[in-house]
Amino acid sequence: IEWTRVHDLPDYVYFNHSIHVAKGVGCSSCHGQVDEMPLVYQASSLQMEWCLACHREPEKFIRPKEQVFNMKWRVENKTREEIAQGLELKAQYHVLDERTMTSCSTCHR
Repeated sequence: IEWTRVHDLPDYVYFNHSIHVAKGVGCSSCHGQVDEMPLVYQASSLQMEWCLACHREPEKFIRPKEQVFNMKWRVENKTREEIAQGLELKAQYHVLDERTMTSCSTCHR
């Protein structure tokens, strides 16, 4: 089977999977429900504005580390408990402040 690259970021974009996994970003957050794809496709645009939405408010997207590889895990951010959990995980995982997370040099090197 010939391998075809699905996610191809420009050379000027620095991306490290390990920091995202360590900070509680789940695979399906960026890659979509690959467990349900007969043929893998790009589920998200991966354009700068898309990434910045998470970098601006990571508490809406991070999850418990034991759920990072769970393709079915979802957070709705609708209840006080869900919002509080996101903020708690953000602090627990030492996620940087918005200014640092949205600094050009965070992703462009």
